[in-house]
Amino acid sequence: MKTNPLLKNTSIGYKFFYYISSTFALILFLILWHITAISGKTMLPTPADTIWRLITIWGTEISNQPMIAHVGMSIWRIVSALIVAVLFGIPFGVAMGWNKTFRAVFKPIFETIRPVPPIAWVPLVTLWFGTGEIPRIIIIFMGVLMPIVVNSYAGVSMVPRLNIDVGRSFGAKSLDMLFDIVLPSSLGAIFAGVRTAVGTGWMVLLASEMLAAKSGIGFLIMQGTNNSDLELAIVGMVMIGVMGALFAYGFDYLERWLCPWKRS
Repeated sequence: MKTNPLLKNTSIGYKFFYYISSTFALILFLILWHITAISGKTMLPTPADTIWRLITIWGTEISNQPMIAHVGMSIWRIVSALIVAVLFGIPFGVAMGWNKTFRAVFKPIFETIRPVPPIAWVPLVTLWFGTGEIPRIIIIFMGVLMPIVVNSYAGVSMVPRLNIDVGRSFGAKSLDMLFDIVLPSSLGAIFAGVRTAVGTGWMVLLASEMLAAKSGIGFLIMQGTNNSDLELAIVGMVMIGVMGALFAYGFDYLERWLCPWKRS
């Protein structure tokens, strides 16, 4: 089958416009940042100063650890909390959306805990587990769990009734409908929850690394704040933004791989 050349050209033009728009938006952001920094009304370093500071400290040690070790430690904390949250949150949300009894028992408890901000757990977690690595991961886990459970529950609940009726008309059993109809239909919502959880995890990271941490990007931000080293704090913020964007794009590619019907 021949491809319509008009559609092909339109697709190429759209991709070109997409990348140009993204690049233009990034350049505009850097220009506004530079103008704000040189205005003299703030202590904000310019983008060039921030990048140069990042280059100069990348190979040096901060608190007896190189910069890459701080970045790696933060990534390890985020990934550890995210894996546990995915392994627990997706089955929990799916069970709430699929089973009425499970939903009646656990949804009120979940809705009571969900509004509590992750940082509010810091005193309890510190009291119970001390100030080691486990409490930091628990704080991040509390932040990333909620969007995963909510979106998994919503994804299962929003599966069209027609799809389930068709499965029943063909004699599909409950588990067959769950794994062959409901879960594939709700994958988009589940991935949206995981992407939201990744962004939330990086936001909660600073709170978790306030627990007497000696490494991590959040620790660098706190060091820069306490020592009036604004450039170091901005470098930490930029690294969180970059890492968060890379994680988001990674999950986008994973979603397109697992959900080929959404690649277009």
